[in-house]
Amino acid sequence: MNETERRDFQAGLEAEVDAFMRGENTRRDFIRKFGMATGMIAASGPILGMMTDWAVAQQKAEMADPSSPLGKAQLAALEASTKGPADGSAFRAVEAAKQFSGVTLNLTSEAGLQALDPRNFSGPMWHELTGINVNAVELAWPDLYSKSVAEHIATSGAYDVLDVAPMWTPSLADGGVIQPLDDYIDKYMNKADLEDFHPLYKALPTYKGKIWGFFDDGDVFALYYRKDIFEDPKMMEAYQAKFNAKLEPPKTWKEYNQIAQFITDQMAPNTYGAGHFRKAGSPGNQFDFLQQFRGNGGKLFDDNMKAALASDAGVATLRSMLESNKASIPGNNELDAVSLWAAFLTGKVAMIYSWPPSGRMAGNYSQSAAAINFIPKSEIAGKVGYAVVPGNPELATGFNKALAADSANPEAAYLLMQWMVSPPVSLARVMLPYALRDPYRLSHFKSDLYASLFPGAKDYLVNLSNSANVAVLDPIMPGAQDYFQSIDRMCTAVWAGADPKASLETAAAEWDATTDQLGIDSQKAFYAEYLKLPGATADNTVEKLGMAVKM
Repeated sequence: MNETERRDFQAGLEAEVDAFMRGENTRRDFIRKFGMATGMIAASGPILGMMTDWAVAQQKAEMADPSSPLGKAQLAALEASTKGPADGSAFRAVEAAKQFSGVTLNLTSEAGLQALDPRNFSGPMWHELTGINVNAVELAWPDLYSKSVAEHIATSGAYDVLDVAPMWTPSLADGGVIQPLDDYIDKYMNKADLEDFHPLYKALPTYKGKIWGFFDDGDVFALYYRKDIFEDPKMMEAYQAKFNAKLEPPKTWKEYNQIAQFITDQMAPNTYGAGHFRKAGSPGNQFDFLQQFRGNGGKLFDDNMKAALASDAGVATLRSMLESNKASIPGNNELDAVSLWAAFLTGKVAMIYSWPPSGRMAGNYSQSAAAINFIPKSEIAGKVGYAVVPGNPELATGFNKALAADSANPEAAYLLMQWMVSPPVSLARVMLPYALRDPYRLSHFKSDLYASLFPGAKDYLVNLSNSANVAVLDPIMPGAQDYFQSIDRMCTAVWAGADPKASLETAAAEWDATTDQLGIDSQKAFYAEYLKLPGATADNTVEKLGMAVKM
């Protein structure tokens, strides 16, 4: 980067930070801005010209020290792609894809951090391996769906590989926007790799008996807590005296609220018991409500496809969330994901539950990317413990890779997908410090290389697997985003003093209106398909189905 480019980068970064401080309020908006800052140094100038040998390729792919865990993972990905084993999915994809050398594949990606992997690491590596060009098309979060549909309607063939949220799969499949992968899998994949997906994630791209993509982002919530506070002798003694119980990570929401209030009473204003991202429009309210609601026995719809929110489970969930708010850091109801991360990293709160990057940030690993200069350095590194969210954590969104039905080069596009999610390549991708792809394969959770990224990383990985064992899923059906927005409005009203039962009834009426608009019979069919998935309810989690992964 020359001096002019550096000044342009710094000016752009300052503008992005200023925009964030003015109140950009969604996780997705934050990711876009965070990604612009994180990736500019690596991504400035040409995307990476032709690489002359594998050592140079490995180094340029992410500028990792070849002796570092990340560098070793990248080298292993290259070796699996070039040396085999010959029946490995990575090797088979590369060998088959060479016939398409010179083709350009357009891969949609959420703008920002998510795009840096195909732009700076996997895309250039795939080009060097196969001669196929990868063009990362950056789109805002909602555009990942709407533009994929629009380009399909226009039969433009603009996209080849699509990043899609699992909730969109039924609509995109029935609408002919994406195509099933079963025939390609039979032809090219080592099917043992399908068994390497955690059982929660393996089923997510399936719909009506076919496979419509590969899962690619383990976005499960987990609990992150301050071990030094929970293990402090004075705190332990005081908690035992007050509640006749051991101070330890909570297993129920009643315990969670009790512990959070206790820590706040003992340590505020220096440290508060908990924090939550409750800001209106900042995805958090819906995920938190849905995970507790299902854990409390709540059902989303009754047998007639009427919303079942206004129930005892719904009231209990909102009252529990109100108790959590009372025990939290001041301004809790205006926090978004990034401000909650900042509060935790700087020692202001003792417990949070959020997406997996929380653990990497707490261990100061994410901050090892040179351009991350407005995410605080962790002041709690080495002091963080990991636990399962009480009851049933939410798998909050995630991503599948899907094959665009209108791709002019569907076979080449499929082979890129197979290669990217293959065990060795996907491990290197989820280890990138700036990326937001989170572990999802059994081989990720068991990886010694990942476990050496930061102190406590092994426990972090085990906890992510344990969390997936008991996780519940977002609704995977048309209208999911509208249902989410109704929950967000409901929660925001309750935080402002509205009656919980009346607010639940209002949200239920909005859900029914959405269902009516989309068609009751069709929604009922989509919901029936959703209920077949492990994690659709608290009664059919991976663990309840006898498929739990034991680490």
